[in-house]
Parts: sequence; C-alpha cells; structure tokens
Amino acid sequence: MPYAIRNQQGQITALLNEVAIGAEEYVTKDNPDVKAFLQDHSTPNTKAALAESDKGIVRVTEDLIHLLISKNIILFTELPKPVQQKLLDRERMRSSLQEPMDNFLDDGELI
Repeated sequence: MPYAIRNQQGQITALLNEVAIGAEEYVTKDNPDVKAFLQDHSTPNTKAALAESDKGIVRVTEDLIHLLISKNIILFTELPKPVQQKLLDRERMRSSLQEPMDNFLDDGELI
C-alpha cells in the first residue's frame, strides 16, 4: 500500500509506492483520508479519460455497423430511425470533408 504526503491541514496530497522524503507515513486502502484523496483526484481524470475514449469508440462502433451491414448480417433499416439519421449525418459530414477544396471555383477559374 502507498505512503502518504500530507499538506499542513493534514490532507493527503499524494500517494507514493515507496518511502520518500515527506512520504514516510504508510497508509492502508481503508484509511478514510486515502478514500477521500482517491475520490477527489481520480474522478475528474477518470471522467476525462472516459470522455476521450468515447471519441475513439464512436468511430469503432460506426465502422462495426458498416461492416455488419456490408456482410448482410444486419440491414440498415433494422436500426432505429434516430440511429439511421445519426449515421447518415455523420457519413454526409465525413464525405464533405473529403471533397476537393477547389469546388467553390467556377469551371473557368484557376487557383
């Protein structure tokens, strides 16, 4: 279990795996101060990490749906209407990013 560094108010400010200067106090996981420290410090990091991983999992899910449809395992029309609309919207946005940037020019104009 970790060794605690405390501030002047006695609150844990860091937990270390080994004894270090300022971290000589051995604490157990059942210590209320350890629980408070972990709850205060892990929640935002966990939420941020989860939110960041959501971005990647969205694309994975989208690719998985396309794969299942292409292999005729599911039909696009079997998906709920809101899901169909979201997939179509995302595909439309993605294809607009892949269009050439010169499409705003008239046929006779050059860059």
